[in-house]
Amino acid sequence: MGNILNVKLGVCRVTFGGVDLGHTIGGVEVTYSPEYHETKVDQFAGVSERWLVGEKLSAKVPLAENTLQTIKNAITHSTDNTDHVTIGSEAGKRSSTFAKLLVLHPVANEDADRSDDVGIYKAHVSNEITIGYKNDGEQIVEAVFDGLVDEGRSDGNLLGMIGDSL
Repeated sequence: MGNILNVKLGVCRVTFGGVDLGHTIGGVEVTYSPEYHETKVDQFAGVSERWLVGEKLSAKVPLAENTLQTIKNAITHSTDNTDHVTIGSEAGKRSSTFAKLLVLHPVANEDADRSDDVGIYKAHVSNEITIGYKNDGEQIVEAVFDGLVDEGRSDGNLLGMIGDSL
């Protein structure tokens, strides 16, 4: 039988490297994307096996507080110069150097209750950043944080976690 207490609202607080990223607009979404190689043999018409060949864990975070720090967090290879952010780097920089722990914590839960938290261990923003200047909406900085493999962790725990173990 179902339990109505398992129905939850999804508003969450987002921290990146322990720093609160502020308000969001439009909801935060977490996506897990497995990639498989399918084996088909002549004898059977269907797929006989699927082999995991890759995984992706990401979080789409529409950041509502358009500050220099928000932009710095959203543009992985930018440089923070206190009163401005500069953009444009030479090719070959590693994103893992800038990766940090991203944590999504439901605001309905007490701070100590991490039972519904989502964490991406080595997250960095990998998407194109657009800052809109229009008269009928907020300047949202939509950041997609992708997880990189954390080699210091065990198999099955390389990208992130859901629940109370951060």
